[in-house]
Amino acid sequence: MIRATTMERILLILSDFAALSICFALAFWVQFHSGLIVDKFDPTKTFDSYWQYGLVLNIGWLTLFAFAGLYRSWLLLSRTHQVLRVLRAVVIGVVLVIVCLFGAEFMGKVFTNQPLNEGYLYGSRFPWIFIYGGLAILLVGLFRMFIYIFLRALLRKGYGANNILVLGATEAGKKIARDLAKTPARGQRVVGFVDERYQVLPKKFAKVPVLGKYSDLPALVKKYKVSGIIIAHESTSPQEIMRVLVWICELPLHIYIVPELYSVVNGRFKANLVYGFELQELFAFTMPPWQVRVKRIIDIAFGLFLGLLSLPVCLFAAIAIKLDDHGPIFYSQERIGLYGKPFTVYKFRTMRTDAEKFGAQWATKKDPRITRIGRFLRKTRIDELPQILCVLKGDMSMVGPRPERAVFIGKLREQIPFYISRLKMKPGLTGWAQVCHHYDTSIEDVQIKLQYDMYYYENMSLLLDFQILVRTVYVVLTGKGAQ
Repeated sequence: MIRATTMERILLILSDFAALSICFALAFWVQFHSGLIVDKFDPTKTFDSYWQYGLVLNIGWLTLFAFAGLYRSWLLLSRTHQVLRVLRAVVIGVVLVIVCLFGAEFMGKVFTNQPLNEGYLYGSRFPWIFIYGGLAILLVGLFRMFIYIFLRALLRKGYGANNILVLGATEAGKKIARDLAKTPARGQRVVGFVDERYQVLPKKFAKVPVLGKYSDLPALVKKYKVSGIIIAHESTSPQEIMRVLVWICELPLHIYIVPELYSVVNGRFKANLVYGFELQELFAFTMPPWQVRVKRIIDIAFGLFLGLLSLPVCLFAAIAIKLDDHGPIFYSQERIGLYGKPFTVYKFRTMRTDAEKFGAQWATKKDPRITRIGRFLRKTRIDELPQILCVLKGDMSMVGPRPERAVFIGKLREQIPFYISRLKMKPGLTGWAQVCHHYDTSIEDVQIKLQYDMYYYENMSLLLDFQILVRTVYVVLTGKGAQ
């Protein structure tokens, strides 16, 4: 079954395309056939000669809307807010159309040595452009409202709802389950309760199945295709909340708590009120959708640029490693990425080939396992350059937390509260923790770097990424933070 969010996105793209096509056709009629723009009136013009321009414009509009975040889920959000976002996107689009038209003419005059201050062909087309923009705001907004009327009607009939688990068979959990059952148009369906008292509870609570204990959460999320979890436990102990989160922090879920529990973690999380329902979201992803897309484009562009620029350095490193101890040049290892997905990371080898003959262990200051050339490669961070391949593949980003090994994650998730929350971010070649602190040499270092990683997660933006990249250059040039 197609989920509401997927169906919503498909319908929005189709409705926007249809609305913008109608806008272009109406604008064409106004300009050439209506007589409203006297100097452009020409009934001999046919739409067959212009539809290609409309198609190009539509593609441009859809791209702009995507970057403006108009294709994220708006189903449960304010319709007024959505219309205002459409208005802003269309205004930006109209400005871009004007700039492109006049810019093309201006460059044409520059290359043909014509006067730059007169004879602009598009000067008389302002009415057409503004009519086109006005129609776009009206029709795109109107079509979207029809889409949401249709989607809410489907949700009321039980189609496309997101599956939710409630943690805690309590009075608060019962109220949440009943309220959501009474308002199916919210698109959230409680499929079961999870409680540590699973074995002594009845098979159903508030007419909903009791499915298991907290340790069953990973399996239940997969089995029931759960997209969100609501913590409604009666305990106000921070340790209890942490015990719950340790099972679910790395899962691709929305995590909510009832407002009474928010004081438990106040000041530790950036939280958002869920529109239309009194819940607070933990670990809410705050980076705007358009910035997420730009971040990926920057990763690819910067990765290709850095990869080509660093080829001579990589060649030097490869030769130096080979001459130093005649061992392998590269070192590959499985690391854990976004939402626990394993991937292979590549680095220039900086340790002896028998460095882990006694098993995985932390690197230490002046670690005797590090080779002579390896110490230099670590100090200059040259050893990290092969990870550019992981960036280009999409397993890593240019900026993010350091990818860790599964064996260490298994230990650290039990020793450090919320360590597993790092898996809600794509790992990075560099990051806020990397430029603010040195390599991990102890559990205390990991705790400190986790604070930096959580700061990055709660404040993630392109501006912060740029700041981190600049600081990375400083770290490389000065050797700050290296072993």
